[in-house]
Amino acid sequence: MKKTYAIMMAMFAFFIFAGSVSAASMKKNNPYPTENCGANGMSDSFIIVGFKNYPPFSWVERDEELFAERNIEVFKYQGFILDPLKQSLKDINIIWTKDLFFDDFKDAQKSMLHGKADLLFTSYYIDESKSGQDYIYPAYFGNPFIVVSRNTKKIDVQDPSELKGLKGVVRREEEVESLIRGILPTDTKLDVVDGPETAFRMLLSGEADFMITSPYAADAEAKRFKIKDKLHFGNKVIRHIKYFMAFSKMSDCRQYKDVFAEKFNERFKNKAEVEKLIHKYIKIWVDKHTDEPPLEYVPAQDLVASAPFVQTGQMSTSAAQ
Repeated sequence: MKKTYAIMMAMFAFFIFAGSVSAASMKKNNPYPTENCGANGMSDSFIIVGFKNYPPFSWVERDEELFAERNIEVFKYQGFILDPLKQSLKDINIIWTKDLFFDDFKDAQKSMLHGKADLLFTSYYIDESKSGQDYIYPAYFGNPFIVVSRNTKKIDVQDPSELKGLKGVVRREEEVESLIRGILPTDTKLDVVDGPETAFRMLLSGEADFMITSPYAADAEAKRFKIKDKLHFGNKVIRHIKYFMAFSKMSDCRQYKDVFAEKFNERFKNKAEVEKLIHKYIKIWVDKHTDEPPLEYVPAQDLVASAPFVQTGQMSTSAAQ
């Protein structure tokens, strides 16, 4: 009986030892996640969040391939940052991701603070103690904010103080208002509106003198609406914003920050290629809307006076009228 017991204990010890060696060997050969954070479909998905409607950086659209195959409507992020992000996740065996969307970007930031999302892919720097975010350094992309005006009433400033007494417009989804309000003169009026259509209409109709925006976002939307020739892009940066990847400090997946950062940062070393990539996605966004008519608006008086005919959507308005 004692001999049988001893044999059983020896076998048990052998299996425990073998299992430990096997696990250690697997960890050595594959240091990336295998049991959680969307790895190989073995657990909950890795949750990402970002700007919902901010081409060319990111936007939300239906997964047409899945809809054609299964008639299931699933929406996903698309845009400049998504390919490098998801490829870097795949490099560390995270292949199942879930895209979390919020209409208000402040809610996206709150989702990180409360651990409802694992990674925010368009984060600008906020004090880590307040944001709940663990940033990946360096920032992967710089997004300068400039002054855009009508080409018939160009506004070129060297300093924000030169916007004194003027009226501007900014897009709510750009989250620019809180970042530039403090640098504008106190008598500069600033309207915050939803969507590029409203912002461009205000500018082109004369309701606003200028628009503060990203040159990449303005380029994408101006080409989409076929109004680029009506606009003047200032060359002075009003405020320079840097975008970071950031893990939620509440996320269990934060343990993979370093291995992810290594893969992701490698993709952003070549700045010339990064610039090509963002212009590629500007073109993708514009091509999606190529069949749409030009933006309709009531032209400002300076626009009307500048040319015999002014395009207002599908109609032409004669200056003589």
